[in-house]
Amino acid sequence: MATIRDIAKLAGVSNVTVSRVLNDDHTLSVTDETRQRILSIADELDYQTPRNRKGNKQKDLSKIKIGTVMFLTEDQEEMDRYFMSIRQGIQKECAAAGVKSTEIFRKSLFETPDMNFGDVDGLIFIDRSYNFNDQPVKQMKNVVFVDSSPDIESFDSVVIDFERVTQQALNHLIGMGHTKIGYIGGPRAYGKDPRQHFYERIMKEKGLFNTDYMYIGGWWSSEGNRLMNEAIDRGDLPTAFFIASDQLAIGALHALKEAGIQAPEDVAIIGFNDIEISQFMSPPLTTFHIQAELMGRMAVKLVLDQIRGREEPVQVVVPTKFIVRSSCGFEAAKGVIPV
Repeated sequence: MATIRDIAKLAGVSNVTVSRVLNDDHTLSVTDETRQRILSIADELDYQTPRNRKGNKQKDLSKIKIGTVMFLTEDQEEMDRYFMSIRQGIQKECAAAGVKSTEIFRKSLFETPDMNFGDVDGLIFIDRSYNFNDQPVKQMKNVVFVDSSPDIESFDSVVIDFERVTQQALNHLIGMGHTKIGYIGGPRAYGKDPRQHFYERIMKEKGLFNTDYMYIGGWWSSEGNRLMNEAIDRGDLPTAFFIASDQLAIGALHALKEAGIQAPEDVAIIGFNDIEISQFMSPPLTTFHIQAELMGRMAVKLVLDQIRGREEPVQVVVPTKFIVRSSCGFEAAKGVIPV
């Protein structure tokens, strides 16, 4: 019986690429020639998808239990509309699919959480806080990660292209003449936040990186205020900041205003998430619109697809939109085009 690996070897591509082509994943960036080669080889080998091999049996979705794992308290989630929107997307898609039973597991961000999730049929992790290189974790079935991808070869994931987002933000600021560009962000339990990672890499590539321009703290507006005040007190204030969330950016804008520093005239600001209040800030906040609810909906679709029999992992990249408002000075800079 032919396998994904057999097709990948003959086609000269990865197992993940074969899986995504056979599952009709149109978010995959692959040439038509490669896609057709994979499909032709699969036909020649008479490859049968897992669901076809199992007789395409349909499960009664009303009996399916899907668990959502969050690393926020209810109060913290209320303050972060991004993660709340992801969870709401999960709930809406479960309701639309006829999945009646969903359960929320709230875990501490930095403590090692237990692995007891009861008798759920599938799990959706919003962000992550486990060491997913541990073998016992890799044995979990029907798992999807949203907003992170700890192991693309083992788990499904729904993510944003953080490299593209960071590149867009920095190119926009550099295109407006900024060379002293700071970063304000928060931590991840394992490794760096991807926006911080790509900020460091891109700024180093451009010869503009200065470790003194980086400020890392918590994820709330109060932390954005504190970190911007720290930057102001240090002196040599960057003329622009890429800030990893709108919540942080709102706190940072308030700190600038209290210090008598004008945005965008003195300091340009770009945030991330496009929460509702961002457009009503003074000045309105330039940011990235994230389809957070869609990310949650896609996670449910992937879990149900696994439950129905798909075995090879899939990654879905949800596009973002750069929303240019006046906090980065675009309106005041005639002739400058967002990049």
